[in-house]
Amino acid sequence: YRGLPHPARRLYVPSPWNGQAPELEGYMGIMWYEKSFHVPSDWKQKVAWIWFEGVNYKCKVWINGSYLGAHEGGFTSFKFRIDKWLRFGDVNKVVVKVDNTLTPECIPPGEGMNRTYFDFFHYGGIIRPVYLEATSRTFINDLTIYAEPEGNMGFFKALIEVVNELRKPFKLVLEVLDYDTRDVIHRVEAKGDRRSRQDFMFEEEIKGIEVWDIDHPKLYLAKLSLISEEGDVLDVYEDHFGFRRVEIKNGKILLNGKPIFLLGFGRHEDFPITGKTMPGAVLVRDFNLMKGVRANSFRTSHYPYSRLHLDLADLNGFLVILETPAVGLKHRHFKDKRYLEKLKVMVREMIAEHKNRPSVIAYSMANEPESDIDEAHEFFKELYNFIKEIDPTRPITFVSNRHLMDKALDVVDFICLNVYFGWYSHHGDIEAGVKEALGIIQRIHEKYPSKPIMISEVGAGAVPGYHHDPPVMWSEEYQAEMLSRYLEELSKKEYVVGIHIWNFADFRTPQSHYRVILNHKGIFTWIRQPKLAARVIKEKFSSIMEKRRSK
Repeated sequence: YRGLPHPARRLYVPSPWNGQAPELEGYMGIMWYEKSFHVPSDWKQKVAWIWFEGVNYKCKVWINGSYLGAHEGGFTSFKFRIDKWLRFGDVNKVVVKVDNTLTPECIPPGEGMNRTYFDFFHYGGIIRPVYLEATSRTFINDLTIYAEPEGNMGFFKALIEVVNELRKPFKLVLEVLDYDTRDVIHRVEAKGDRRSRQDFMFEEEIKGIEVWDIDHPKLYLAKLSLISEEGDVLDVYEDHFGFRRVEIKNGKILLNGKPIFLLGFGRHEDFPITGKTMPGAVLVRDFNLMKGVRANSFRTSHYPYSRLHLDLADLNGFLVILETPAVGLKHRHFKDKRYLEKLKVMVREMIAEHKNRPSVIAYSMANEPESDIDEAHEFFKELYNFIKEIDPTRPITFVSNRHLMDKALDVVDFICLNVYFGWYSHHGDIEAGVKEALGIIQRIHEKYPSKPIMISEVGAGAVPGYHHDPPVMWSEEYQAEMLSRYLEELSKKEYVVGIHIWNFADFRTPQSHYRVILNHKGIFTWIRQPKLAARVIKEKFSSIMEKRRSK
């Protein structure tokens, strides 16, 4: 495909198309993108790629009329090699066909803009950055880092893949740098031969390291350099990491050998006009607001978040449960082998993109699946083993609202439960709702006594500015009271290892009779202003952490 007819509509990238014109707000279907760009003449001897950090939902890509390939899934990065089709020292054209048509075979699934199997707005378009990358024909293709504290030292393991199209010997240099000062604290090197693809492994003990932790998120840089026999730098690759260890022992989640209690939120990447494309300033404000209410963690509900989003988690010491886009799975999906294989591709991409992050302490395989049938057990067992084979270092869970009827809770390393008694049931009766939730959670603990339990969602809607005495549903007072009571009672349970509020901020949803444009369960509004519950959450989170520290 060679390009669009002119004149064509102008859209900003990255950003969904939905917020950029009123007539596009509810549009679902195909959108064609075109962009011209100049490529320098000196790229002729290089390898070149075009990177997409996120396109929702399916896309096909052409360069100068030549088809590069396709991708499915809106929340993971992918790239295509393009040097074969570039015009060096000239103008080039990239064309992208994006299709956000929602079907039951999508991940996440649905049947239309307002018939989703999930409760958030289905944006379409190129939602994350697009950029070009050029390297020497001998380049670093991948880096996997394992870094854990060992006494007063750090154990560091790096797995490196090098592609050597030049077919010449080279030297690989690995330097570990202080992230803030860029001082080199460790250096090692190895020699490469003429083979076209080579794997290297370094296992090092590094003295004097500082541990990455919630209150002290110390980061380091792994810097890789490829040097030719003539001393020329062929490629440089950097990624940040931290020394930290995550374990589950005796019914607790341990960070660096100490029990942690996860307090925080389910979130969404959603903001007025920009939708799923979160501006950097908004994300910085979000982290400041979360720290302000004493949160220490969040789940990437219900899809992998952007690189910038999780960079900020690494920098700010937040603990992250990284969730796949498998939200709203029905019975039919557990019986469909092709659906599982499609999900595995997305999971592999997700892990490859975020595997070196110290903030990512666990993976969530899905949110609120209909996992009350035997096939769900086999589905999640296979997915669990698939993830463990790729990354054996992190615990795995999925988020259940089937509770005692769930057939797959025995698969996971720790149990995550969503509880809304007092909202979706027990309407207006907070005490009865809390009592019901405590009874169910206790019975699940008795059934799986060795597994830690986390409350991954608890919440109530509150329309901003709506007040009522006594508290009634949809008032800010009711939301604050319900969250307060749940936090008070759940935090008393020794087998509960964390509580996440649903949600951090109000977010856009499909149109329905029970949502007024937004899901109003946020303790902050869509534009990040506090509701009454924000002050209450700060008090309760602070109190819970003080009690935990005193123990």
